[in-house]
Amino acid sequence: MMAAVVLVTGIIWAIINKDQIRSDKNPSILAHDIALLWQWTDKLYSKGAATVEWTVRWDIEGDAASLEQVQQQLQADEKGQEKGTLSIFPLTEDNQAMIVYVSKQKTDEKQLLNVINSAEAIFKESGLTYSGGMTVRGETEYNNAAERLAQAAGGKRIDRYKDESGTVSEAYYSEKLFSAVEAGAGKKANLQVAQHRETESGRLSLIVGTPLITGDYTVREQEND
Repeated sequence: MMAAVVLVTGIIWAIINKDQIRSDKNPSILAHDIALLWQWTDKLYSKGAATVEWTVRWDIEGDAASLEQVQQQLQADEKGQEKGTLSIFPLTEDNQAMIVYVSKQKTDEKQLLNVINSAEAIFKESGLTYSGGMTVRGETEYNNAAERLAQAAGGKRIDRYKDESGTVSEAYYSEKLFSAVEAGAGKKANLQVAQHRETESGRLSLIVGTPLITGDYTVREQEND
Protein backbone atom coordinates (compact mmCIF):
# COMPACT_ATOMS: atom_id res chain seq x y z
CA MET A 1 0.00 0.00 0.00
CA MET A 2 2.76 2.44 0.96
CA ALA A 3 4.66 1.74 -2.28
CA ALA A 4 1.48 2.44 -4.25
CA VAL A 5 0.95 5.75 -2.43
CA VAL A 6 4.54 6.76 -3.10
CA LEU A 7 4.25 5.78 -6.76
CA VAL A 8 1.05 7.74 -7.38
CA THR A 9 2.33 10.79 -5.56
CA GLY A 10 5.58 10.59 -7.48
CA ILE A 11 3.71 10.72 -10.79
CA ILE A 12 1.73 13.77 -9.67
CA TRP A 13 4.90 15.43 -8.40
CA ALA A 14 6.65 14.76 -11.71
CA ILE A 15 3.84 16.44 -13.63
CA ILE A 16 3.68 19.63 -11.54
CA ASN A 17 7.46 19.81 -11.29
CA LYS A 18 8.13 19.19 -14.98
CA ASP A 19 9.94 22.51 -15.45
CA GLN A 20 12.33 21.67 -12.60
CA ILE A 21 13.84 18.56 -14.23
CA ARG A 22 17.60 18.95 -14.10
CA SER A 23 20.20 18.21 -16.76
CA ASP A 24 23.86 17.30 -16.45
CA LYS A 25 24.81 20.99 -16.48
CA ASN A 26 23.28 21.67 -13.06
CA PRO A 27 24.60 20.97 -9.57
CA SER A 28 22.67 18.79 -7.13
CA ILE A 29 19.69 20.74 -5.87
CA LEU A 30 18.65 17.77 -3.77
CA ALA A 31 21.97 17.41 -1.93
CA HIS A 32 21.95 21.10 -1.08
CA ASP A 33 18.39 21.02 0.26
CA ILE A 34 18.85 17.82 2.26
CA ALA A 35 21.95 19.21 3.96
CA LEU A 36 19.85 22.16 5.13
CA LEU A 37 16.91 19.97 6.18
CA TRP A 38 19.26 17.79 8.22
CA GLN A 39 20.59 20.86 10.02
CA TRP A 40 17.12 22.30 10.66
CA THR A 41 15.46 19.07 11.85
CA ASP A 42 18.26 17.53 13.89
CA LYS A 43 17.13 19.23 17.11
CA LEU A 44 13.42 18.89 16.33
CA TYR A 45 13.29 15.10 16.14
CA SER A 46 13.26 13.41 19.54
CA LYS A 47 16.46 11.43 18.95
CA GLY A 48 18.01 13.47 16.17
CA ALA A 49 17.95 13.40 12.37
CA ALA A 50 20.10 10.27 12.21
CA THR A 51 17.40 8.12 13.84
CA VAL A 52 14.45 8.95 11.58
CA GLU A 53 13.46 7.76 8.12
CA TRP A 54 14.68 9.68 5.07
CA THR A 55 13.05 8.96 1.71
CA VAL A 56 14.76 10.30 -1.40
CA ARG A 57 12.98 10.19 -4.73
CA TRP A 58 14.04 10.93 -8.29
CA ASP A 59 11.87 11.11 -11.41
CA ILE A 60 14.12 10.28 -14.35
CA GLU A 61 13.55 10.48 -18.08
CA GLY A 62 15.52 9.09 -21.02
CA ASP A 63 15.54 6.44 -23.69
CA ALA A 64 14.84 2.83 -22.75
CA ALA A 65 18.45 1.71 -23.13
CA SER A 66 19.71 4.46 -20.82
CA LEU A 67 17.06 3.68 -18.21
CA GLU A 68 18.02 0.01 -18.23
CA GLN A 69 21.70 0.90 -17.93
CA VAL A 70 21.00 3.16 -14.95
CA GLN A 71 19.01 0.42 -13.25
CA GLN A 72 21.88 -2.03 -13.61
CA GLN A 73 24.44 0.47 -12.35
CA LEU A 74 22.36 1.42 -9.33
CA GLN A 75 21.79 -2.19 -8.40
CA ALA A 76 25.52 -2.84 -8.64
CA ASP A 77 26.45 0.28 -6.68
CA GLU A 78 27.05 -0.65 -3.04
CA LYS A 79 26.98 2.89 -1.66
CA GLY A 80 24.19 3.21 0.88
CA GLN A 81 22.94 -0.34 0.50
CA GLU A 82 23.78 -1.24 4.10
CA LYS A 83 21.84 1.73 5.46
CA GLY A 84 18.91 1.85 3.06
CA THR A 85 16.87 0.22 0.31
CA LEU A 86 16.69 1.29 -3.32
CA SER A 87 13.61 0.64 -5.48
CA ILE A 88 12.94 1.42 -9.13
CA PHE A 89 9.39 1.93 -10.43
CA PRO A 90 8.50 2.33 -14.13
CA LEU A 91 5.99 5.13 -14.72
CA THR A 92 3.03 5.07 -17.07
CA GLU A 93 4.71 7.41 -19.52
CA ASP A 94 7.24 5.93 -21.93
CA ASN A 95 10.91 6.37 -21.08
CA GLN A 96 10.23 7.49 -17.52
CA ALA A 97 10.89 5.89 -14.15
CA MET A 98 10.93 6.75 -10.47
CA ILE A 99 13.74 5.78 -8.13
CA VAL A 100 13.15 5.71 -4.38
CA TYR A 101 15.80 5.35 -1.69
CA VAL A 102 14.62 4.79 1.90
CA SER A 103 17.14 4.99 4.72
CA LYS A 104 17.15 2.63 7.66
CA GLN A 105 17.57 3.80 11.23
CA LYS A 106 20.95 5.13 12.33
CA THR A 107 21.85 6.67 9.00
CA ASP A 108 24.11 9.72 8.86
CA GLU A 109 24.23 12.86 6.79
CA LYS A 110 27.45 11.98 4.97
CA GLN A 111 26.15 8.57 3.96
CA LEU A 112 22.88 10.05 2.71
CA LEU A 113 24.65 12.69 0.65
CA ASN A 114 26.98 10.04 -0.78
CA VAL A 115 23.98 8.06 -2.01
CA ILE A 116 22.51 11.16 -3.65
CA ASN A 117 25.73 12.25 -5.31
CA SER A 118 26.50 8.72 -6.50
CA ALA A 119 23.04 8.22 -8.03
CA GLU A 120 23.00 11.60 -9.73
CA ALA A 121 26.47 11.03 -11.16
CA ILE A 122 25.09 7.89 -12.81
CA PHE A 123 22.10 9.83 -14.17
CA LYS A 124 24.40 12.45 -15.68
CA GLU A 125 26.76 9.89 -17.20
CA SER A 126 23.78 8.18 -18.84
CA GLY A 127 22.46 11.43 -20.29
CA LEU A 128 19.21 11.31 -18.33
CA THR A 129 17.21 14.27 -17.11
CA TYR A 130 15.92 14.06 -13.55
CA SER A 131 14.23 15.88 -10.71
CA GLY A 132 14.49 15.02 -7.03
CA GLY A 133 12.69 15.41 -3.76
CA MET A 134 12.77 14.05 -0.23
CA THR A 135 10.55 13.30 2.75
CA VAL A 136 11.64 12.71 6.35
CA ARG A 137 9.45 11.14 9.03
CA GLY A 138 9.95 10.87 12.77
CA GLU A 139 8.69 11.80 16.21
CA THR A 140 9.02 15.19 17.87
CA GLU A 141 8.43 16.49 21.36
CA TYR A 142 7.67 20.02 20.16
CA ASN A 143 4.05 21.00 19.66
CA ASN A 144 5.30 23.93 17.58
CA ALA A 145 7.85 21.95 15.55
CA ALA A 146 6.42 23.21 12.25
CA GLU A 147 6.73 26.80 13.41
CA ARG A 148 10.31 26.21 14.58
CA LEU A 149 11.24 24.65 11.24
CA ALA A 150 9.63 27.43 9.24
CA GLN A 151 11.53 29.98 11.30
CA ALA A 152 14.85 28.22 10.71
CA ALA A 153 14.13 28.08 6.99
CA GLY A 154 12.96 31.68 6.82
CA GLY A 155 9.86 30.27 5.17
CA LYS A 156 6.81 32.22 4.04
CA ARG A 157 3.62 30.23 4.51
CA ILE A 158 1.75 29.60 1.27
CA ASP A 159 -0.99 27.23 2.39
CA ARG A 160 -2.40 25.49 5.48
CA TYR A 161 -4.67 22.45 5.69
CA LYS A 162 -6.14 20.45 8.57
CA ASP A 163 -7.92 17.15 7.97
CA GLU A 164 -10.46 15.21 10.03
CA SER A 165 -7.77 13.14 11.75
CA GLY A 166 -6.15 16.27 13.17
CA THR A 167 -3.17 16.29 10.82
CA VAL A 168 -2.04 19.83 10.11
CA SER A 169 -0.13 20.38 6.87
CA GLU A 170 1.52 23.66 5.91
CA ALA A 171 3.37 24.64 2.74
CA TYR A 172 6.08 27.28 2.74
CA TYR A 173 8.49 28.95 0.37
CA SER A 174 12.07 29.41 1.57
CA GLU A 175 14.69 31.28 -0.44
CA LYS A 176 17.32 29.13 1.27
CA LEU A 177 16.15 26.01 -0.55
CA PHE A 178 16.90 25.47 -4.25
CA SER A 179 13.90 23.32 -5.20
CA ALA A 180 10.45 24.74 -5.91
CA VAL A 181 7.07 23.86 -7.43
CA GLU A 182 4.22 26.03 -8.64
CA ALA A 183 1.61 26.54 -5.92
CA GLY A 184 -0.92 28.54 -7.93
CA ALA A 185 -1.70 32.24 -8.11
CA GLY A 186 1.87 32.93 -9.15
CA LYS A 187 3.27 31.47 -5.92
CA LYS A 188 5.89 28.79 -5.38
CA ALA A 189 6.41 26.29 -2.56
CA ASN A 190 9.43 24.22 -1.61
CA LEU A 191 8.85 23.10 1.98
CA GLN A 192 5.88 21.13 3.29
CA VAL A 193 5.52 20.34 6.99
CA ALA A 194 2.88 18.12 8.60
CA GLN A 195 2.23 17.26 12.24
CA HIS A 196 -0.02 14.46 13.46
CA ARG A 197 -0.72 13.28 17.00
CA GLU A 198 -1.65 9.63 17.46
CA THR A 199 -4.93 9.32 19.38
CA GLU A 200 -4.00 6.23 21.41
CA SER A 201 -0.30 6.74 22.09
CA GLY A 202 -0.23 10.53 22.12
CA ARG A 203 2.95 10.47 20.03
CA LEU A 204 3.51 13.49 17.82
CA SER A 205 4.79 12.88 14.30
CA LEU A 206 6.70 15.42 12.26
CA ILE A 207 6.79 14.83 8.50
CA VAL A 208 8.81 17.18 6.30
CA GLY A 209 9.15 17.24 2.53
CA THR A 210 10.95 19.31 -0.05
CA PRO A 211 9.56 20.48 -2.34
CA LEU A 212 6.52 18.39 -1.22
CA ILE A 213 5.78 15.45 1.08
CA THR A 214 5.67 12.16 -0.81
CA GLY A 215 3.33 9.45 0.47
CA ASP A 216 1.01 9.66 3.46
CA TYR A 217 1.32 11.51 6.76
CA THR A 218 2.41 8.58 8.92
CA VAL A 219 5.51 7.39 10.72
CA ARG A 220 6.31 3.70 10.43
CA GLU A 221 5.77 1.61 13.56
CA GLN A 222 9.39 0.40 13.78
CA GLU A 223 10.54 3.97 14.34
CA ASN A 224 8.62 3.96 17.59
CA ASP A 225 10.25 0.83 19.01
